[in-house]
Amino acid sequence: MINTSFEQRTERRNRLIGLLRSETYWKTADLREQLGISQRTLMRELAELKRAGYPIESERGRGGGIRLNGRWGVDRLQLSHHEVVELILSLAIMESLQSPLLTSNLKAIKQKLFQAFPQEQRNSVSTIRKRIMIGDNAGANTVSRYTAPGSHISENIAEAFLAQRCLEIDYQSDTGEHTTRVIEAQYILLNWPIWYITAWDHLRSSSRMFRIDRIQNARLVRGHFQLKPIEVFIGSYTPYYQSI
Repeated sequence: MINTSFEQRTERRNRLIGLLRSETYWKTADLREQLGISQRTLMRELAELKRAGYPIESERGRGGGIRLNGRWGVDRLQLSHHEVVELILSLAIMESLQSPLLTSNLKAIKQKLFQAFPQEQRNSVSTIRKRIMIGDNAGANTVSRYTAPGSHISENIAEAFLAQRCLEIDYQSDTGEHTTRVIEAQYILLNWPIWYITAWDHLRSSSRMFRIDRIQNARLVRGHFQLKPIEVFIGSYTPYYQSI
């Protein structure tokens, strides 16, 4: 007699889902053999998975079988709001860089993902995209002196930019001067591979541009900010950049 304890049923169901995802089609006989269960038990498990929302399909006739709809892996992803935003923005940035390889489908992928997300997230992404500007590639001399910032710095900068939070940075200028200041990361610019923050600087009470690799440390502080027109920050340079 088959042991139907809760633990065994859970393990069997997880194995069944794994099998369905591993191949395009499965014959019921092959699934029964893999799981060591009867036809009746297999049909009951498949029916319960359907009721739980899994898009299980069956095709009759020669060559048919049982399958888990191929879109399931994407549709069932549980992404946080920031993960959704970063995913769409990353695709848009790669599309803007116009790489000749592995980017031919980026626009279609981005549009499909964009439409799959709730309206609130789509509105949020649309607003943020206007704050990310892409320019030319950085010069060889600039790139040779570039060092990628630490992950904790990048994460705090990203959070400050996305959530419009004030950020305190320890910054080293091109001349070697060290200062600590609170900034508003209003816009970001990319001259590949170097990112710049176009910010409102509380220390100078004016707009400033900061190279991200010269930020020695970055800390989120209390306070949020309102967006200002991009012309306030890059002025005459505006025609040389395009938003993603």
